[in-house]
Amino acid sequence: MKLEPSNRFSARRVSPTAAAPPHGAGAPMDLDQASGRKVWTNTFRARSDKVIAVGRILLALGSVWIAWLDSVHVPLPPEPIYFLLIGYLFYAIAAAFLVWRTEISRVRGTLVRHIIDVAAFAIFMSMTDGPASPFFMLMPFTLLSATLHWRWRGALYTGLVCLAALLYLGYFDAGDMLDPDADTTTNASRILFIFVAAALLVWLGAHQEAVRAELLRLVQRTPSQPRGREWPALAALDYAAHVMLVPRALLLWTDAEEPWTYAALWNEGELEVMQMPPDAFGTWTDEKLLRSSLLVTEAARGRVLVHIGEGRFHQWSDPDPPISPALVEAFNINAAVSTFFQVDDLQARLFVLEPPALTLDDVAIAEIIADRIKALFEQAILVRRLSDEAAVDERIRIGRDLHDGVLQALAGTALQLQSLRKLKDAGPDVLAERLEAIQAMLLEEQRELRGFIRALEPGGNLQATGEMQLERQLEAVAARLRQQWQIDVSIAFDPPSGIDLPLALTYELARMTSEATANAVRHGGAQKVRITLSIDNGSIVLTIDDDGVGFGYGERLDHAELEREKIGPRSLRERAAARGGKLAIERIAEWTRVVVMLPMPQ
Repeated sequence: MKLEPSNRFSARRVSPTAAAPPHGAGAPMDLDQASGRKVWTNTFRARSDKVIAVGRILLALGSVWIAWLDSVHVPLPPEPIYFLLIGYLFYAIAAAFLVWRTEISRVRGTLVRHIIDVAAFAIFMSMTDGPASPFFMLMPFTLLSATLHWRWRGALYTGLVCLAALLYLGYFDAGDMLDPDADTTTNASRILFIFVAAALLVWLGAHQEAVRAELLRLVQRTPSQPRGREWPALAALDYAAHVMLVPRALLLWTDAEEPWTYAALWNEGELEVMQMPPDAFGTWTDEKLLRSSLLVTEAARGRVLVHIGEGRFHQWSDPDPPISPALVEAFNINAAVSTFFQVDDLQARLFVLEPPALTLDDVAIAEIIADRIKALFEQAILVRRLSDEAAVDERIRIGRDLHDGVLQALAGTALQLQSLRKLKDAGPDVLAERLEAIQAMLLEEQRELRGFIRALEPGGNLQATGEMQLERQLEAVAARLRQQWQIDVSIAFDPPSGIDLPLALTYELARMTSEATANAVRHGGAQKVRITLSIDNGSIVLTIDDDGVGFGYGERLDHAELEREKIGPRSLRERAAARGGKLAIERIAEWTRVVVMLPMPQ
């Protein structure tokens, strides 16, 4: 069964064996990767130097002790080998001093020290019993140190040198090979030992290098962070394919908030994202394997190793297929490494398809990759939530602005039109003058509404930066309020002039002034409004006094109590809180006072 996607798109082509530059990095990734690999290799060699230096001293001491024991059992005049061994001991101590005296180990002189070690065992063995020499122990030490320094290359080349030295020392005379009295068995066993040890160390060095390369690919390049509300499928699969060196990778995920299943297929650098019905594949795996990591050798035949934790695996033997047959057929799954992860209500499964050679290590690497992909999805979900919250906040803010601006202006216009009934006996000149005033007020509100709509468009400046002189702005607001509500409005500033504030804050103060005045007139019947703006201890204090009936509270109510009881002018309370400020209401004699305190911008 081949499933046709309901939605798909292609992304940029990315080579599975080359990393893409993260976020516009300037240098080519292959150069960065080579540099990172060299740094990692050198730091490991530097750490190995200290251990090798200690081992060299111990072997030198042991060699001197062996030579001393030999001279005790067979009293002979001091031989040159004895002095050479003492010299090698002093060399080992000097080399250790040079390595250990530095606070931070660095790669320096390793090749020179290695050549000296090779020359030392060759000289010591040639001066004693050849391959049967008690100083043969220096040869495995040299082979191990070469592996630590240069991995499989060091093991290979040093192993060849050791074998050549043993063959030369033990078998340059063909007669020795046929002489039953010669120590042929010792020579042969030591040659065989070096051969097998070198072969194993070559494999170990190659394995170490492969593991380091995988770890380097894991840590050197991080997945690209998602932008906007898109799911990070491209970054996730590109990263997985880069680390595992595979041509294809598949990511499935479902979100409880969305009624479909996503399937993203990364194939030789091309990404295909499909939206499918939730039951397109049934359950992706058998219910027992829902959260398990899988090593799939042949998906169609159900040959799967299941990771049961702590590096232990068991062979799947149930008659039911471990992986959905529809999924296997739709994406042509054969060999794969698969792992599961979950973020809140989002469930996902990663399939790394057609790895070069399946090993148990692949499961550990895939689980690390899945953990990093999980972080990408966590960030994508967080971005979506923040985006939704920002959209809700923006709608609330726009609603407040419309309520405090256009709706209040329309309410004032309605009152103005209603007042014309009282002037039915007045002359036509009076009516014409009042109508012109109302018309001018409507035109002003029309201009303000048009500017408000333009500011909502992309590139608008509703939250524009910059500064505006607050005195001039509030004087204009006071003049409009006088005309709109036909009341006495006075305004005062402390300091008297020269207060410059950001445009957005000036806009908020103007809206708060309009809203407080409208409340005083419409609900309190106020005829006089006094507006005072001052700067007090780093705060902007906007005070609106009116002679209306007030809110019915006989005592001062601060912001915390207004918020707790959900009383007072809601729009003013929310605006003050949104700016990190406070609102207070009190009754002073025949006046109602509304006080808004906002922090002064830095």
